[in-house]
Amino acid sequence: MYINMNEILDKFSQFTLSYKISFDTEIVNFKFSTKNLQNYSPYCLYIFRANKLPKEIFNYDKINFLIIGEPQDLPYLDRCNYIILKENSISIFDIIKIIQSLLNFDDALSSFKEKLFYSIKDDLSISNMISIAFEYLNNPIMVLNSKYETCYFELGKTVLDEPVWEFQIKNNRPHPEYSLKYNKSRENRLIAESSYNHIVTFFEGIMNHREIAIPIKHIDFSIGRICVLEVNRKITQSDIHILKTLAKMMYPLMVCDKKFLNLETSKLDSVFSDLLNNPKPNMLLIRKKLSHFKFNLDSNMYLLCLCDLDNINSKSKINYVKQMVQGIFEKHYVFIFEQNIIVLYNNKNSFDYFNKGDEYKEFIEFIQNYTLSVGVSKLFDGISGIRNAYFESLSAINFANHLNFTDGQKPFINFYDDFVLHDLMYDFVVKKKLHYILDSTILKLLADNNTNLITTVKYYLDYNENLNLIAEKLGIHYNTLKYRIEKLKTKYFIDLKNSDSLIKLRLAIVALEISEGYKLDLGLN
Repeated sequence: MYINMNEILDKFSQFTLSYKISFDTEIVNFKFSTKNLQNYSPYCLYIFRANKLPKEIFNYDKINFLIIGEPQDLPYLDRCNYIILKENSISIFDIIKIIQSLLNFDDALSSFKEKLFYSIKDDLSISNMISIAFEYLNNPIMVLNSKYETCYFELGKTVLDEPVWEFQIKNNRPHPEYSLKYNKSRENRLIAESSYNHIVTFFEGIMNHREIAIPIKHIDFSIGRICVLEVNRKITQSDIHILKTLAKMMYPLMVCDKKFLNLETSKLDSVFSDLLNNPKPNMLLIRKKLSHFKFNLDSNMYLLCLCDLDNINSKSKINYVKQMVQGIFEKHYVFIFEQNIIVLYNNKNSFDYFNKGDEYKEFIEFIQNYTLSVGVSKLFDGISGIRNAYFESLSAINFANHLNFTDGQKPFINFYDDFVLHDLMYDFVVKKKLHYILDSTILKLLADNNTNLITTVKYYLDYNENLNLIAEKLGIHYNTLKYRIEKLKTKYFIDLKNSDSLIKLRLAIVALEISEGYKLDLGLN
């Protein structure tokens, strides 16, 4: 069990003299001390009498104190959570009894934490920590990295009788049916990538036992997980807290271990990353490098950028998605760049959209299942256009996420071709320089904010000047539509039969969409 300082404060409120709680933390243990300690854990509550408090401490982490009596002026307390109890208001015995009841204290958990604490002090490895945890859990433990590779495991003398784990340990990758079921569940992914929440997994038909996993995160990325298989005995709540403690203690070692932080990349990935990062790459050198991979350097291509709408930022998910996308686009090149999946869709000599291809239907279903947003660049010719294509695909996603769509549904696949005018007009809107590109008559229409006339213009442009269809879509009488068109001409001198006016009106509508979507002032008043 764990508690926070506010829960402790509630229990001791009638005895409290003063307190300072400026950060949230999970407290999983406590220690009553009468002497200075060498090391402090941010997950422990330290109980001191005021006259026994250390004069100084050297920890960088936040520390939680429960102090009996008013202490002298100690500057380091400003960096700590503390609750100060009135002198002689409650006995030490009763304090400890209350804390134990709050923590649902259990001797095995306390013993494990103490043993683990000393293992860190003795510079033991992750493998040693796993062995210590196995003594208390009496169930197999496995530690996976973000690519689902097995980095460490401890089975003891357990007979596994679990095909999923046997496959994972033997092949150093997940059982294919397990992987498909696990990653296809959006709920599973969201829970599994949350900080220190545990997830229970059992897929009937392919698993014989339940699996309990704790994710471990680094800078908002899930870099690995600890898994326990419920073979020898049932997992208890105390076991969950042992796993959470193990995760926190292992984290500093994992971030220094290359097994956990590296994404799978190849030399070809590196070449494309250089192309995307560098505005002025050495194309002779790039072409020489790519020639070794027999990559078609001058064919027509689309660049697809896949972003994660769940914002889970999971390297596990990124690697899994990459594998799945590679399975869909077998004839094209897929790699990872800046947490996104990039597909270089080789269109050879065709000028058709990639959505004419055989993969498109499967791709649509896939990105819906995995909550992805896709940006598609314009068709470009040769590798020198890759960087520009990448920014086009990002722009398509960006505009799609900001603009208001009439049906309320944001598309999963966004083509830059649909947002070329938005990209053109964005700077004019941001810098409030619409007068550089639009006539004063059109600016006056926008400034007056005449919704009926502006909506009429939009539908007129969208439905190719078909007045009967426009009136039907607007839900107005044909004569009302004719009246509005005439008003545009008489009041604003805008002639909808003039091709130049139609082009500028289209730009004006786009400017309005940008101002509404990005909440920008057009600067017309």
